[in-house]
Amino acid sequence: MTFFRKLERGLRGLDSDHDATFENAAVGIAYIALDGRWLSVNPALAKMMQYSADALAEWSFLSVTHPEDFETELEFAKQLLLGEIEQFAREKRYRRADGTYIWANLTAGLKRDEQGRPEMFIAVIEDISARKKAEAEKAFIIEEQAHRSRNMLSVISALVSLLAPTCNSVPELEQRLLNRLSAISLSNDELLSGAGAGDAASLERLVLSQARAFLGRDITRIAVSGTDLNINTACAQAFSLALYELMSNALKYGALREPEGRIEATWILSGAGDDMRFRFEWREISSVPCAAHGQSGFGAKVLETMTPLSVRGHAERIFGAQGLVWTLEAPLSAVIAPI
Repeated sequence: MTFFRKLERGLRGLDSDHDATFENAAVGIAYIALDGRWLSVNPALAKMMQYSADALAEWSFLSVTHPEDFETELEFAKQLLLGEIEQFAREKRYRRADGTYIWANLTAGLKRDEQGRPEMFIAVIEDISARKKAEAEKAFIIEEQAHRSRNMLSVISALVSLLAPTCNSVPELEQRLLNRLSAISLSNDELLSGAGAGDAASLERLVLSQARAFLGRDITRIAVSGTDLNINTACAQAFSLALYELMSNALKYGALREPEGRIEATWILSGAGDDMRFRFEWREISSVPCAAHGQSGFGAKVLETMTPLSVRGHAERIFGAQGLVWTLEAPLSAVIAPI
């Protein structure tokens, strides 16, 4: 015998344990008049809804039903009254006393008198909010992973498209592509290990991790300053590529090719509210004059087009007497991770 049928038999006086079942059930139980008024609710339901039994008696079941569930609820009640169905089960939302909504699994049926005329509705209500929350979190994770996968494929596709015309052989393309994917991997490591659990990366740690990959113990040659920011996924991936180009070019052509050369990486915030701006500067300092290099190659596209586009900003490269100065400016909202 189902729990629902046990309640029905109790109402007919055929189950001596009915009162104890009603009062001690772990799920909510309600007897509802044909006009929708609550006739009787058990303690579990009163606790679930955060109302006293007397307070609920002043309301109808529709008054605590989410507006989007009204139509379906009334249609099922109509089918019960017409005898088209014996009972129904569905998931719906109830409004609690504090105004918040909970998800519940409702199983409802109809008690009829000896002549078969409807007397009242019987409702068994189980709180499934925890399950619905877990389902929503799982769906979000799946959607987020799908988004990350699509984004990564787009990045790789763009890299191949831009690198291929600048390479003289397949092995060269393979090596250059792997180097840049390794840079992206470092940004992903920062994303996964950061406070945002996959949604944010520390800008300071990202800069230092890229520098460490090239300089090892000689990392003191790069000075990093600025309020540490948790940057979003798109910004982290774009920065990882930009930093790879900056570091590799500094070693091949710039400040890091000579022992005394060094680099200053700084960033500042300006403005207030929605108008706050982010400015990043990469400054190479060397006693050896540095000629312009890579004006139109792949690195130039990364630094002047791909990176600024990813944060809705603009970038500039200047070759001065001491070396390269690369600046990136963008709205702060396009850089930081969502809170």
